[in-house]
Amino acid sequence: MSENGFTLIELMVALILGLLISAAALQIFYTSSVNNNRQQAGSQIQDNAVFGIDDFSKHLRRANYGANSNTVSGFYLNHLTPQGGIVLTRPLGKNKTTGTPPVTTTTWAESNLYGLKKGTDKLPDTILSANESGNSASNLKDIDNSDQLTIQYQAHQDDMFSCDGEEIDKGDYVIERYFVRTDTSITPNKNGLACASLIYTYDETLANTTGIDVSADIAGLTGNGMIVIPNVDYFRVLLGTTAQNDFAADPTNLALIYQPIPSDPTSLAGQRIVSVQVGLLVHSDTATASQQANSSLRFNILDRRGQQLNTTAANDRQYLRNVYETTTLIRNARGKP
Repeated sequence: MSENGFTLIELMVALILGLLISAAALQIFYTSSVNNNRQQAGSQIQDNAVFGIDDFSKHLRRANYGANSNTVSGFYLNHLTPQGGIVLTRPLGKNKTTGTPPVTTTTWAESNLYGLKKGTDKLPDTILSANESGNSASNLKDIDNSDQLTIQYQAHQDDMFSCDGEEIDKGDYVIERYFVRTDTSITPNKNGLACASLIYTYDETLANTTGIDVSADIAGLTGNGMIVIPNVDYFRVLLGTTAQNDFAADPTNLALIYQPIPSDPTSLAGQRIVSVQVGLLVHSDTATASQQANSSLRFNILDRRGQQLNTTAANDRQYLRNVYETTTLIRNARGKP
């Protein structure tokens, strides 16, 4: 009896056809996986913008609400405005002798944090807004630190909350410090924008005499705070300043400049802060399948142009990245002082 079967050539043709079909199926699966990861990565970056950055902007718009007046700056904001929105200065304390018989006391005045002290000492300068702050991390090459932005405002109603979730009583003041730190709650650890806060009740009598002691709550402001925007590589702040007092009524002669947070706040003498710009370089949680060498990536974050990631971010080259920028007009910034 004769037996029928496949010849060797037929088997080889079938094997090749099977391999081609399998390769096509694998290519479709791979492409689908890449597209899915990219969609997830893009969605995560968008979520940062919609939720994290939008909430951050809402807090920035609160800044300077409840600022007091002084003889130097009136009601507009600069480095001397008591309870002023952009916190650049702290009271250093000085001796004052009054009364008969004379009594010497320490006053805590002339700053954005007018009247505040820590026990018998001044507040730490590490809580102030700063350009390239040692408290704020960075993933950029040749820029070791991000900026730190500290704002202040008064709660105008009940049921308000600080950036790290603390409830604020109506009339109380809030100091919020924004900076970049490592988020150790996730693996692998990544940098994120954090916020730490302090809530205090302003007492004008104490502020003008012995000072308002916030030592019981200062740890909340100097601590690690809470991550409010994850996956932040860099945080940049520019202050919009002008020496023009009536620019709202005379906009054609507006002389507004944006400058980094000054290392010497007294350089703002004669100027007013009318707005603040912030820029954030953020990346996704989900890695994409395709790699791109860090040396070929360049980013523009406000005045930082053509910036490159540092070598410690080498493992992040598969993540999608985007830059978000926003400009916020400070309350009480327009019109005459």
